[in-house]
Amino acid sequence: MLVIFLFFTGKSIAQPYTTIELKKEKPYENRTLPSEKSGNKKFTLPKRIYNNTVTHFNYYFNANQRMNEIVERATESHRDDYTQLLSFYDYELETTAQDQIDTVLYKCTAGILLHDLRSDWVDNLYLLMGKAYLFRKDFDSALHVFQYINYAFAPKDDGYDVPIGSNVSNAGGIFSISTNEKRNLWKKMTTTLPSRNESFLWMVRTYIEQDKIAEASGLVALLRSDALFPTRLQPQLDEASAYLFYKLNAYDSAAFYLTRSLKKGNNQLNKARTYYLAAQLYEKANRNADAIKNFNEAIRNAQDPFMEVYARLNIAALATGEKDNALQENLNELLKMAKKDKYDVYRDIIYYAAAKLELSRKAYPAAQQWLLKSVAYSSDNPIQKQKSFLLLGDLNYDRKSYSQSFRFYDSVEARLLPDDEQARIETRKPALQLISINEENIHREDSVQKIATLPENARTDFLKKLLRQIRKERGIKETEDPSFGADLVVDSKNAGDLFGTNNADFYFLNSNLKSRGFSEFTKRWGNRPNVDNWRRQSALDKIITTQQTQATVSQDGKVDPKKEELSLESLMNAIPLTKEQMELSNTIIIRALLDNGKIFQQQLDDYASAIEVYEELLRRFPQSAEAEETSFLLMQCYRKTNNLKAADSLSQVFNRQYSDSKFLYGNTINNQQTDPKEKLYTNIYNLFIEGKFDDAIKAKKQAEQTLSSSAWTPQLLYIESIYYVKERKDSTAVNRLEQLINNFPTSPLAEKANTMIDVIKRRSEIENYLSELNIERPVETVTRSVDLSGPTNVISTTPQRKDSSASVPAIKNLKQPPGVNITNAVQSPVQSIELDYEFIATDTQYAVVVLNKVDGMFVGEARNAFNRFNQERYFNRRLGITTQSVVPEIQFLLIGPFKDASEAVNYTDVVKPLAANRILPWLSADKYGFLIISPANLRILQTKKDAGAYRAFLQKILPDKF
Repeated sequence: MLVIFLFFTGKSIAQPYTTIELKKEKPYENRTLPSEKSGNKKFTLPKRIYNNTVTHFNYYFNANQRMNEIVERATESHRDDYTQLLSFYDYELETTAQDQIDTVLYKCTAGILLHDLRSDWVDNLYLLMGKAYLFRKDFDSALHVFQYINYAFAPKDDGYDVPIGSNVSNAGGIFSISTNEKRNLWKKMTTTLPSRNESFLWMVRTYIEQDKIAEASGLVALLRSDALFPTRLQPQLDEASAYLFYKLNAYDSAAFYLTRSLKKGNNQLNKARTYYLAAQLYEKANRNADAIKNFNEAIRNAQDPFMEVYARLNIAALATGEKDNALQENLNELLKMAKKDKYDVYRDIIYYAAAKLELSRKAYPAAQQWLLKSVAYSSDNPIQKQKSFLLLGDLNYDRKSYSQSFRFYDSVEARLLPDDEQARIETRKPALQLISINEENIHREDSVQKIATLPENARTDFLKKLLRQIRKERGIKETEDPSFGADLVVDSKNAGDLFGTNNADFYFLNSNLKSRGFSEFTKRWGNRPNVDNWRRQSALDKIITTQQTQATVSQDGKVDPKKEELSLESLMNAIPLTKEQMELSNTIIIRALLDNGKIFQQQLDDYASAIEVYEELLRRFPQSAEAEETSFLLMQCYRKTNNLKAADSLSQVFNRQYSDSKFLYGNTINNQQTDPKEKLYTNIYNLFIEGKFDDAIKAKKQAEQTLSSSAWTPQLLYIESIYYVKERKDSTAVNRLEQLINNFPTSPLAEKANTMIDVIKRRSEIENYLSELNIERPVETVTRSVDLSGPTNVISTTPQRKDSSASVPAIKNLKQPPGVNITNAVQSPVQSIELDYEFIATDTQYAVVVLNKVDGMFVGEARNAFNRFNQERYFNRRLGITTQSVVPEIQFLLIGPFKDASEAVNYTDVVKPLAANRILPWLSADKYGFLIISPANLRILQTKKDAGAYRAFLQKILPDKF
């Protein structure tokens, strides 16, 4: 009886030394709450029994039950996506925060204020209050409550606080922050466990939710090294550690502690989810063997067929490389599941999973078969049905079966899918509809052209056979015409006697009966030919008529609504036997191919397919009028796919064949501007290059809402990474460079990106080394071939010699246009008020890289790029590089000087073809150009500040060079 009595009374030793300060409203200022009376009187046994019983069952029990119900409802509303990394908890704090969490806080507050603070359940109420604040996402309040529990319910020394971690808290040589829970048998029977140790774990959770990783890590480390931390809470500590590593993306450590957190009391559903998440974490850590082991444990404990299906999918993907028949084994297991009655309602998911397994080994026909079965069994699962249709559309799109892809995309209810998938369907479906129509036109014209090549007898026999086949498909008898009997007129008065007798008892001998029957038939069914299954035939005729209407193309390449009569003659008329008919047929094919190429390029960003179509058009019709436009568009696609070698080769052919093309002069910009994506990209790229970084980043973030990451070219990603490096945002810079490498592995910039990533990761090491490096330079005597600071009237330092026959260097391959004097001898300078440019071939010359609207940051990068190139190619020469500003928008990189114009021109001839691919692949071609200039002309240019006039002067001198 004593034991039973003590059990109901709770703890016999209360938590002392707790006080409360409460601000009351005016009507209640003089009223004293029971909590404020704590300590005024002795806490007798009857009072303790009363307070413990009421606090426990009227307040704590109800509040705890309400809390559990809130978490349970949040768990029920949570839906796991097994194709993605699961969330750590199976509920969302956003959901709990919207539930009746305030009632829990009310119960806890009332339980504390309305009872003596020496009650044995005060610490439990405080802990529940802190958890309630956490589930309400009021993290600061939750942390204050847990900190109060840590302070108020810590061990005391005769009423005084014991500093945590000090010598006073040293018990037997053990420093501890925990409350010792070791008790004798009597205390175990008469007391409940303190809540302070558990509050540490919830404090860790609160720190993690606040992203205070350092504080959480420190507290976890203290608890793990604490010898007095209770064993009963080790699974919860392991869970907190796993959550911490989960947030830090330390996947292998998170998985290790997550599996350790499992205990015997966990229900089977929770175990299955924990094993599945641990397997996903091991997979991300590239520990495939551990991942497979945990996926198998998830299957063994799974009660959700979704989880089991996706676990088998993951096992198949992980074990494919280690076990030859792993994929087939898991596929067989999935198909066995589909045959079991208990998985009857999940067959659509199972067949969908089987299709994904088939896709992983590129078995496309089998995958399509399973997806069609998934659609057939998707009766009560509309979302899964849309996923199956979507995958069917994607599968056929990748296989270039565009007509089927359009049909499946058209069956998808996009509103049931995520936003990114909706956007993909909305982008592809209208384009695919046009592509499928064009493909039908191409196929039809190719077919009739092939028929036209047959000998006349063979062609006639083939068309007769085709006519019989079409009649059979339509249900038309060979000997009958579809219009037979339509104009039949029956004489109801003088109806013919079928058997030549007037017996009125026989139907066919009674003219009145036959006339009335025919009238009723005509009234009900109309004039119909004598064909079998005529009800179906009527509908079929309408369908075929519609198809014929769509398949009939006029000379303008548009659909001709005229209906063709089904006969041998009509089939003969569709064959292009004359030259004019063949040209018309070819025109239809050319326009359909060109339209498809443009759709791939401009609407779908599928440059590989566009290249395939353009190449086919040029191969089949190289002399067509559309070849010029096709070649120009093909060059654009080559550049988009970084096939710069093919682009340059085609560019040379294009410039030679179409030197006066409208696409080369003036209209290229207009053509680009017609593509909104191209215009958007160009705008963002120019903002970066011109140094308008805030505007560029803002525009790029807005564009990312509509464009995929693959829309960004390597040039933009590279210059964006340079900006982030300068801003010391190394992680963002590395992210952009890795995106460049992954999306454009064949780009010349990919190698540069790898090098830059290596340098960024060693930035601190390199900077420390350079800061500690002490370099003593010997005094150098700098000599210049040209003195830029000399008198402005000095053009050349070469003395003039009269009657001299000495030869001077000649410029290689330079033409002298009429009316322009290019002198090899030095001329005497002439003073004039108006300075004019003068070209003297023997003058010292600079090779100039002209940068137009390029920010100083990228001017420096361009200077470094040419410096590296010069060190590799001209390692035996010292070619200086200086920067000269002509006008605010134009910067000159002066390379040299060279001893004469011949050497300067030869240098520009070397670097021009290498600039786009090797030296400046990150800078668009319209942002730079090349010139040569003498020091004298440079001084004049600095005075006039008209770079365009100097370029025009130089182009007049050297038209084939600049």
